Amino acid sequence: MHQIKHLFTIVLFLLVVFNCKGQQEGQYSLYMLNPYEYNPAYAGLDFSLSANLSYRNQWDVLPGNPKHIGLNAHLPYYKWSGALGVMINNRSQGALDLNTFGASYNYVIPFLNGLLSTGARIGFHQLSITGSEIVTPDGVYVGGINHNDPILLEGIDRGFGFRWELGSFFYNKNFKFGVAIQNLPSFEVNLETASFDKVTHANFMASMNYTLFEKFEVLPSILLKTDFKQFQSEISSLFKINGNIFGGLSARGYSSRSIDALVFITGIELGKHYTLTYSYDYGLSGLQRVHEGTHEILLNYNLKKIIGSGRPPKIVYNPRYL
Repeated sequence: MHQIKHLFTIVLFLLVVFNCKGQQEGQYSLYMLNPYEYNPAYAGLDFSLSANLSYRNQWDVLPGNPKHIGLNAHLPYYKWSGALGVMINNRSQGALDLNTFGASYNYVIPFLNGLLSTGARIGFHQLSITGSEIVTPDGVYVGGINHNDPILLEGIDRGFGFRWELGSFFYNKNFKFGVAIQNLPSFEVNLETASFDKVTHANFMASMNYTLFEKFEVLPSILLKTDFKQFQSEISSLFKINGNIFGGLSARGYSSRSIDALVFITGIELGKHYTLTYSYDYGLSGLQRVHEGTHEILLNYNLKKIIGSGRPPKIVYNPRYL
């Protein structure tokens, strides 16, 4: 355990020292509470049926701002010594609209003082461009739509492409970390008038759990994402009181070219099965002058009951009750 904490410290130090550039598509401020979104190997590590519904409105009031709504669910499948998961989401950015579906399986084995999981997720993308939302310098938009460009459509252009991911995740009570890679090799989503490259991405996530004063927990975490040309990072810390009320802070980026936002997080457990979390991103980049921050909501449901652990025992009938 001491060696794992030492490794965590080294990785955190390297993230702070090296320069990171750019912002990857699809930022999620509540990544530490929804690891399956980034890594298919996390499936089943909530130890019951776990479902997440998320909504993100990035750079509020900015025209054509990115928006995301997603649903995923995963659960252990003991018969196969692993877990199953499924996800579906929609992300819109201006005239672009991306629908994604994926299903996963991961194999889990005991390893050292925890669990080691390795898995894959496959699915497909549906990408569309809404021509009516595009404005060109020479276009005419009074009484109709005329882009004055033979390439651009006035209607909707759609294309499909496959999606695949590989991931590995280590879990124990006090420490967890995972690595995942998407779109290896890279591929194109072809539309009628254009094509989009889905390039290879990778991410690394780690988090720890410290208990202070019996009822007070501290949960630091980091996330590093890259397309092997640019990098982006998140450094976060949640504080939990009495096991059901929590809050925290997160910082995205740590150089003059990567600083994006300071994130405020708050949440509460609603009874036994539900957890509701809200985050607000206060912009720190030059875009802050033209938007009113980013809002993200995450609702988690956890059954908190072991299911599918095997066949039920044989029924023995008692003559007293026949």
